[in-house]
Amino acid sequence: MGASKRIAVVGSGTMGMQISALAAAAGYHTTLYDLIPAAIDRALDRIDGDILPAIVNSGMLPEPTSVMEARSRLITANTLEGAVTDADIVVEAIKEDLEVKLGMFEQLNRLAPNAILSTNSSSLPSRPLTEVVDRPERLLNTHFFAPVWERSMVELMTCGQTSEEAFATWTEVGEAMGLVVARVQGESKGFIINRVWRAIKRESLRVVDEGHGTPEDVDRLFRLFFGAKTAPFQTMDLVGLDVVADIEKTYHAVATDPADVPIETLTDMVEAGTLGQKTGRGFYTYPNPACEDPDFLKPKKR
Repeated sequence: MGASKRIAVVGSGTMGMQISALAAAAGYHTTLYDLIPAAIDRALDRIDGDILPAIVNSGMLPEPTSVMEARSRLITANTLEGAVTDADIVVEAIKEDLEVKLGMFEQLNRLAPNAILSTNSSSLPSRPLTEVVDRPERLLNTHFFAPVWERSMVELMTCGQTSEEAFATWTEVGEAMGLVVARVQGESKGFIINRVWRAIKRESLRVVDEGHGTPEDVDRLFRLFFGAKTAPFQTMDLVGLDVVADIEKTYHAVATDPADVPIETLTDMVEAGTLGQKTGRGFYTYPNPACEDPDFLKPKKR
């Protein structure tokens, strides 16, 4: 078990709450922090209600634990300093915005000078963060996937100067969490899986934006063709359409194809505040979205 290391997770959104719960379940003393106290409360409700039980009961952990034992290892902090000062590893899981992340890592560099610092960014490489981190050999990307108990994998990617020691530590931690650890060779915008996923996501959005199909039909055909458990629009709702839109903006900022622009359907939904599962409405309506209906993949009766 990883009880000798302390992990701090900064940001209690969809990924932050899951990473912190997984770390605690894997035996690590874990502290969760968010700038907004109400966000922490919401995260703890989700962690206690369904996330920790799902992780513990998934069979993914190399060392079995109980929900009660795992929960005893997870605490929250009222300040960033209180969360990270004694941490051996800090995982940043905040907004997918480079300027926001730079401000955060400037603070982490000062408050946790000896910790391994990682960003859970799903599209932004960690190289730009070296501008504000004194010892970049301790900096890297650790890209987790939601839900962690079903997508049990993590990608590790260098900031350009990451030490082998930092990689080895995170490989050990990832494996203790029951994850398949994939090291990205060199630096790749979108890492490994997100380069593939983005092509699927972008074309799915275009099919709907151009009026050639509905989200339900895209998801239904995708699952039937590939034998997948989940599908593009279902996944985007889970991630959060605001997060998806932020990722698309970061890709567009370095795009070489003039046609590679954020898709209007997605932009309109974010502006309307329909952000997916977390707001009760996205491409589907929650709870009980159509994509989770037992008959979703069956022929419709006319």
